[in-house]
Amino acid sequence: MPRSVRPRTERLRTEALLVRRVPFGEADLLVGLFTEQAGLFSATARGARRSAKRFPALEPMHLLRVTLEVRPGAELAQLTEAAIERPRLRLAGDLGRLEVAGRALRWVREIAPAHTAERAAWRELNQLLDRLDEESVAPPQALLAETGLRLLAAFGWGLELTQCVRCGRACDATQSAHADPARGGLVCRTCGGGPLLLRPEPRERLLAAMLGGTPIPEEDVPIALDLVEGALTAHASGS
Repeated sequence: MPRSVRPRTERLRTEALLVRRVPFGEADLLVGLFTEQAGLFSATARGARRSAKRFPALEPMHLLRVTLEVRPGAELAQLTEAAIERPRLRLAGDLGRLEVAGRALRWVREIAPAHTAERAAWRELNQLLDRLDEESVAPPQALLAETGLRLLAAFGWGLELTQCVRCGRACDATQSAHADPARGGLVCRTCGGGPLLLRPEPRERLLAAMLGGTPIPEEDVPIALDLVEGALTAHASGS
């Protein structure tokens, strides 16, 4: 009988962000990495808990450069090298900033497709982490809300805030409108409306923030985060 051919292991060197870290076995770690070149990967870091010499840089928030060995069809890659490419020390030392960054990393961990490059989402996430690392930072929750709206667009789920997502009827810019983030944006009353009410001024400001030109004022942060969380939850659950 012909000898079976073992799938060839590919080596991937890329920048990455650590989005998950779980003890695995007696000495290993199971890690989730959001990579620049190939999206989300799950990998084992063998011996990482026994010695910090091989993987001294397995910390979230910092920009990493990693080497992965990837076998076609395998559920887990193997992490063989990790180094800090860009440290974010101010971010890592501030609890409020850490909480915001952790929430954004969780978003990406839950919705990014495996082994698929998402360059726009990668840029948005790193831009948020860099801004949170600055000495003088804008309100972290506002930065999170802005990034969340743009992450939705980066993954192809941008919210529609100018017309009904069901019938296409344009929304009067001077009128309040109902929104259903799980359905993708505004839903007119004829089509059933939605759980969130957007007044004209906040809706205009959120539209500007989605385009990346205008910061979200703190007063609009709660409704913006409700929209983002509602949309992400719907997509993560496949509804």
